Amino acid sequence: MATEVIMPKVDMVMETGTLIEWLKKEGEHVNKGEPLFVIGTDKAAIEVEATADGILAGVKANKDDVIPVSEIIAYILASGEALPVKATPQPAAALSVAVLRASAEPAPAVPAESAHSGKVRATPLARRMAHDLQMDLNQITGRGPRGRIHKADILACQIAQPAAEPIYVPQDEPLPVNPAAAAMPIHTSLAVQIPLPDARRKLVVPLVGPRKIIAERMAYSAATAPQITISLRVDMTEAIRLRERVLEPLKAQTGQRVSYTAILVRAVATVLPRHPYMNASLSDGSIILWDDVHLGIATSVEENLIVPVIREAQNQNLGQIVTSLADLTDRARSRRLKPAEMMGSTFTISNLGMFGVESFTAIINPPESAILAVGKMLDTPVKTTDGFEFRPMIQLTVSADHRILDGATVARFLADLKSALENPYLLI
Repeated sequence: MATEVIMPKVDMVMETGTLIEWLKKEGEHVNKGEPLFVIGTDKAAIEVEATADGILAGVKANKDDVIPVSEIIAYILASGEALPVKATPQPAAALSVAVLRASAEPAPAVPAESAHSGKVRATPLARRMAHDLQMDLNQITGRGPRGRIHKADILACQIAQPAAEPIYVPQDEPLPVNPAAAAMPIHTSLAVQIPLPDARRKLVVPLVGPRKIIAERMAYSAATAPQITISLRVDMTEAIRLRERVLEPLKAQTGQRVSYTAILVRAVATVLPRHPYMNASLSDGSIILWDDVHLGIATSVEENLIVPVIREAQNQNLGQIVTSLADLTDRARSRRLKPAEMMGSTFTISNLGMFGVESFTAIINPPESAILAVGKMLDTPVKTTDGFEFRPMIQLTVSADHRILDGATVARFLADLKSALENPYLLI
């Protein structure tokens, strides 16, 4: 019997996946367990393995198609086996970005109802989007199994509406969205109304795959959360001395070199529990204060951004953080992270100091309440009792959700973090 190749559901909130590339060609033999194709989620690019031996056939999805989870995208056939012939119509082809934007009229309205209950079949995210956009689910074609409506169906219907309508950019998180905030227009179509430069084009790169997902999440964050930024400088003299003293002992213990990022992670994990609103999320009119510190470490991988998570960082000593950080970073760069290791962070650290960036402002990673941006360590003149001397300084900048946090709260957190880094021996 032919083996179905489907778009897998790799985490609890995943509704669709983007096909990045096929690693095998149609008609080519595949072995069970070897990588078959690569998908992009809102977390990372993930290789999907073949579930059987045989010939890849009946490929229905192309590069950059956005496909609902569980939809059949190909088959693996045994020797001499033919593609299955089904009496019922196949699900509609996956919605590629180009096809969606080229649609001139909405698809025919086909109520996607269950034969038993009469209720429209739709995913929770699709229902929430339809409610926020005041769309009638009965008038939307469901392209999922048994006519179930997915996020892609809502987007397809909305994009087909007149251009004056804003395009909804969902968060793709399990937390409910505040309707008032979610309804804020995100005018992704404004660029077409502004004249482009009168210059020769070198290349046109479609905004698809992981880059598109990142763009949507950052646009959502900037549009829904009023963000404030506060900065201060930290003298890293003692942190440097601490690193020099523990470098060899921890290398012998962990096999890894202690980085300044590891010291910073340890300091943040120690300080955050004393400032609970910095480790919080806004959900349906309530503020959730998290007991665990799940630290996301923003990491650049092949021009894309992923956020591996150190879970319960408040319970890890410096040696354990060095080990966790090295392991996550190595597996992130080799695309071996599990989806669960890239979701659920409660606070994020973004460090661009290694690129020579002195200071910058980061955008909050929803649904977190704040993010810390770390700049390059610079020798800076500092006034002392004997005149001036140069000290190694870094600039820390916090972007915070002003719905949850006020400036004074953020300032107290930064002052506490500054104290921990300037007196770091208690971090061991």
